[in-house]
Amino acid sequence: MSKKVKISIKGTEFLIPSTFINYDEKTPYIYMRAKLAASIIKQYVKKTYPNLKVWSKSSVYSGGSSVDVDVCNSDGTSITDSKIWDDISSWKSILQGGSFDGMYDIYNYREDSPTTDKGTPLKYFPSYIFINNKPKWGSWEYWLNQWNLKDEYYQGTINTIDEFLSHNKTYMTDKEYSLVSSNFKSL
Repeated sequence: MSKKVKISIKGTEFLIPSTFINYDEKTPYIYMRAKLAASIIKQYVKKTYPNLKVWSKSSVYSGGSSVDVDVCNSDGTSITDSKIWDDISSWKSILQGGSFDGMYDIYNYREDSPTTDKGTPLKYFPSYIFINNKPKWGSWEYWLNQWNLKDEYYQGTINTIDEFLSHNKTYMTDKEYSLVSSNFKSL
């Protein structure tokens, strides 16, 4: 089990595994790979906006890495408060390694030297961070939101929870179907 270390970025404390602290000669730095960036954004949302739902995942592939974060209200609807959304979205520029310039078909790496609030350098960021204003596909919040939008999607052809579940069962795993079915029955 990895020992946890406290760091602070943008005035918020985060717990990270000590394995992300590396050294250039004798100078420590935080290896800000995709997995850690995903964890930091998720921790930030949970601490700052405990009423929101958040999911995060990281991917590493040839030539780079990425972070996907899904955030929504507890009922699966999108966040409409622009201040909250802008605050959460600002983590992309804090933790992303650069940006892609489609005009020249080149990835421009960041040239600044970000640090923690105490001055420890942050290095080796994920190539891309995607923060989405929607529930994670397949989650209870996703299916609740789909149910609430059923008239828009199905134009009155689906009117009951049983019809909705029957129509969408194909898109759910058995575990998701069981969870969604039991939660709908409690509505």
